[in-house]
Amino acid sequence: MRAPYSNLQIAIHWAVVSMILVQWLTAGAIPRTHNPLLPAAPVDLFLHAVHNYNGIAIGCLVLVRIALRLSRGTDGPQPRRIPMELAALAVHWGIYASLVGQAATGFIASYLWGPAAGVHKAIWNVTLVLIALHVTAAAWHGFRRDGVVGRMLPLWTRTISDERQRPVR
Repeated sequence: MRAPYSNLQIAIHWAVVSMILVQWLTAGAIPRTHNPLLPAAPVDLFLHAVHNYNGIAIGCLVLVRIALRLSRGTDGPQPRRIPMELAALAVHWGIYASLVGQAATGFIASYLWGPAAGVHKAIWNVTLVLIALHVTAAAWHGFRRDGVVGRMLPLWTRTISDERQRPVR
C-alpha cells in the first residue's frame, strides 16, 4: 500500500477544499461591486475582498502543495502505471494547474487588467469538471474501501478507516 500523505499535505488539501467553498459563496458579490448603475453595498465590497484575498491564499497554498508533492512524493517510483493511476495523476495535476491559473488570472483581473476575468471564469469551469472527477473517484475508492481515501484523512481518523478496509479482489 502507498504511504500516507504528510499531515501538512492533508491540512493543505482540506484547507483548499474549504477555501474553494468560500470562493463559490463570495463570487456573486463581484458583479454587484462592478455594476455601473448601482453603488456597491458594503457587504458586497467585503465579500469581494474576501474572494480576492482567499483566492491569492489558495494560489499560494497550491504552490506549497505542489512543492511538497515534488519533494516528498506520494508514492514510490512506478515505471509502469496502470491507466487509472495515469488518470489520477492527470486529474491531480490538472486541479493544481487550474487552481494556480485561477489565482493568477483572478489577481490579474482584480489588480492589473480587468478583461482577464473572462479567462478566470473559463478556468473555473475547467476546475469544476476536474473537481467533479476527483470527488467521483474518491467516492468510488471509498465504496471499494481500498485504502485510497484513507490516505488523505487526518491521522486521527485513519485507524477507523483502516479497520473498515476490505481487501480488493
